[in-house]
Amino acid sequence: MLFNSVEFAIFLPVVAIIYFILEAKVKNHTVSNVWLILASYFYYMCADVRYGLLLLAVTLVSFGSGYLMSSVIKESGQRRCCLIITVVLLIGTLFFFKYAGLLSSLIAKDRALQIILPVGISFYIFQSLTYVFEIYQGKVQPVSSFVTYAAFASFFPVLLSGPIEKSSHLLPQFEERHHFDYERIRHGLIRMAYGYFLKLVLASRLAIAVDLIYDNYLDVTGYQLLLATCLYSVQIFCDFASYSTIAIGVAEILGFKLTENFTQPFFTDSCASFWRHWHITLNNWFRDYVYIPLGGNRKGTFRKYLNIFIVFTLSGMWHGADITYILWGMLSGLFQIMEALIAPLRAHFPRWLKVFFTFMLFTFSMFLFRSDDISQAGIIIGKVFTQFEFSSIFTTSLFELGLGTFHMLYLFAGIVVLIIYDIINEKTKDAAAFIASKSAPVRWAVYYLFVIMILGSASIGAQEFIYFKF
Repeated sequence: MLFNSVEFAIFLPVVAIIYFILEAKVKNHTVSNVWLILASYFYYMCADVRYGLLLLAVTLVSFGSGYLMSSVIKESGQRRCCLIITVVLLIGTLFFFKYAGLLSSLIAKDRALQIILPVGISFYIFQSLTYVFEIYQGKVQPVSSFVTYAAFASFFPVLLSGPIEKSSHLLPQFEERHHFDYERIRHGLIRMAYGYFLKLVLASRLAIAVDLIYDNYLDVTGYQLLLATCLYSVQIFCDFASYSTIAIGVAEILGFKLTENFTQPFFTDSCASFWRHWHITLNNWFRDYVYIPLGGNRKGTFRKYLNIFIVFTLSGMWHGADITYILWGMLSGLFQIMEALIAPLRAHFPRWLKVFFTFMLFTFSMFLFRSDDISQAGIIIGKVFTQFEFSSIFTTSLFELGLGTFHMLYLFAGIVVLIIYDIINEKTKDAAAFIASKSAPVRWAVYYLFVIMILGSASIGAQEFIYFKF
């Protein structure tokens, strides 16, 4: 069930109305959490009924591990052993679904395992692991109610593509009551509307142009491939940020506050800063549970750079079972290291130039991320550097990228709205609250703008979010 589907438009109001009735009428708060669990499992099993069993298994393992480390096992060595076993079980499960098919194909191509990657598994396993890690570190107290924990582990807004919430942030919210609040719901609806705008108006249109060039990568020029990859950088931002924004809005409607996952990454002027603004919750996860345990920046410059490289390599592996993702992660880490090494030189650059270089370095890494395999990536990168053909800059019309005049103009208008919204967000830290604070004519003008632009994109159709495959 996609966020951008008719089914979800029916599902969310039903879930919210019943949830608020239970919160208001039933004294036992557990009933409300049971309802959220049922709704979340129904939402998840719409993709495949078997996925529900996997989610339940991950929930039982992480809850049981937390209970053992907090209430049963007292000796530090045994607690560490319990932690390691839990991590091996959960990460091993993730590794199996992501890499077993690839490894088996390398061993015996004619008998390769055909394994379907359960949607969202990378996200809810990492979120469940935060509970285990934080209990081991003594940062949170274990919850006594399995129902409360199961509601946290299966919460449907974040289940498929995050944000990856820490247990210390989200779990306590399932022990609180949430009632209908007009102002909160209005703010959440504005967030949702902007998320749908990013997906339907921008990402879906950009996908058409990008796919047209990448599907014909052997026949186009290096400039056209570079143009398509620049567009893909914007596409993947709009696509992934749209999911996170809708998820945050949905959760807010129900009374839950999620962590921001994107904060204007294309306004940043360094690779290090970029990754503090892009997929924030995943990068924070790797920082807290990989980078810092490895020593962070506390063990000298070389070790710091090595830790950065390890973290981004693992991030590439997290994204998928293909050498392109691993190389993408390595390259992203190397860019940060190189940037740090030339920091004295970069200090003399104007900020706009550093912003431009940061975007272009990210775009260069997208050659690997967008390509179907390493062979395609090699051909595309080779053509960009050897068959650029400057004349194609003047002969390639943006109106010939599969969209036509109407949809391309629509796309241009959408990008203007995106820039304005992000500038407001950068200045106020909350563009939705800024819009909600304005007079009724201004508010409704913005509402109608979003609605009209979204409805004007209905002909493109519902497309799956890119990060569902991770």
